[in-house]
Parts: sequence; structure tokens; C-alpha cells
Amino acid sequence: MSAIQQELDKEIELHKKKIAQLEQLKLDQEKKIEGFTEFDQTIKRLCNQMALTEAELYVSRGDQILAWVQDLAKAEKPGRIYESLKKHFEKALKKEERKDKVSSLPKPKLAVGRYKNPATHETVEKIKRNPRQLEDWINEYSFEVVRTWKI
Repeated sequence: MSAIQQELDKEIELHKKKIAQLEQLKLDQEKKIEGFTEFDQTIKRLCNQMALTEAELYVSRGDQILAWVQDLAKAEKPGRIYESLKKHFEKALKKEERKDKVSSLPKPKLAVGRYKNPATHETVEKIKRNPRQLEDWINEYSFEVVRTWKI
């Protein structure tokens, strides 16, 4: 046998070992997936037996879930779920910040004229600026509503 054939035989053996390892990993993964499915079914069965919802179960485990997420944050590779949660809360914070911002656009202005409140039958006249009563109505009923009260 030549040296080249011996090298090839060694390479084949290495690949066979690698294939065997990968097949074992595949079997282990299938077993884990079966375990996840069985766990999910068990949780659903117990929730049905105890008249619980899964949401109530998560709330009852809230402290443990929070500790788990905080531990994920400290890990070198926190994983996909942590990244998804992080993106979700970043979006939620940005949305909150947008709600809190005061518009820098000028306020819409009511046309000059008389306005009558249909609820109280009071009449207010606007000449240049909104009188205090008209501003109160805008704050209470909204600009769009008060705008329709022009006589």
C-alpha cells in the first residue's frame, strides 16, 4: 500500500468518526425535541386540571423568569430569545418616548368668528386670539370638535 492510500484511509476514518458524532448529535436533538413536546403537553394537561391559564403560570414564575433573563444578559452569548426580548423592549421604549414628546409644530388655529358650545349653549367670540373659554373647550373636547361649533 502506498503512502497516499494510507493517508486517504486515515482521512476516511476521520470522516467516519465525524459522521458517527453527527449522527449521535442528531439522535440527541430528536430526543430533546420529544422532551420539549412532552413537557408542553404536560404543562397544558396540568393547567387544564388545575383550572390555570399558561399566562397565570408565567406570572406565578415571574421572579424566576426575570432572574433567568438577567442571567442571560450577563452571558457571553445570551442567545436568540434574549436578543428578541431586547429588540422588543427597545422598540417599546422608543414608542413611549414618542408619546411623551411635545410637538414642535405650531398649534392649529381656529378661524375668527363666533363659537357655540352645544352642551352648555354658551357662545364665545374669537377676534384675534382664542379667549380662555375657547381654549378650555379645546382642551376638554379637542380642536377638531370645537372647530365644528362655528356659527
